[in-house]
Amino acid sequence: MASQASRKKVLLLSLVWLVAPLGGVAYIFLSPLLWPPAEPGNIPSPTLARLLNESIEDAISKMNPRSSPGLILEAAANTRTFLGEVSEVVARCSMGPHEPNQKYNRLQYHLTRVDGVRYKPIYTGIPCRRPPIIFRAVFKDGRVAEAFTDGSERQHSVDDVRGMVREFGKGVTWSDRGYHPQRYFPPRPAPPSRADVEKQWE
Repeated sequence: MASQASRKKVLLLSLVWLVAPLGGVAYIFLSPLLWPPAEPGNIPSPTLARLLNESIEDAISKMNPRSSPGLILEAAANTRTFLGEVSEVVARCSMGPHEPNQKYNRLQYHLTRVDGVRYKPIYTGIPCRRPPIIFRAVFKDGRVAEAFTDGSERQHSVDDVRGMVREFGKGVTWSDRGYHPQRYFPPRPAPPSRADVEKQWE
């Protein structure tokens, strides 16, 4: 009788040891599907649109060789050309609220151009431990024409939200540098020829 109880105990422990890791793996893989990142609401926020445009103008004001050594004189004008190609930018967290490893959960900007091309998510480094402002910024003629949220920005003062979205302009405007570096930087000098390299060693 004791032997049978002992077998049951071993079987139960074996099931626990088997099910626990499987449950953990299932949680890791299913949590992005069960708890995806929050999406913006559909409440218009004209004041937020104005703050986003302020952050863009602040970023463009620093796009010159004096403020950002290495840039060409046309960098600011070329940035405005790029912004005219933007359809919308969605700001949301990279992970859902119950995702494991929440310390890696950061705010990202998802940019879509007017031709439908989507840029890789723009990493901000802003942690999502406390819910950030999640929004969708719709562009027209190079400016944020409308911003949509779930209304949560209204829980903060305008100055606080101005600080929260300060990095938006820099993140969006700088994102084009990796795709079109010729818009912002002088051409790279041609590499030295083989003969020139050999002369260096004479």
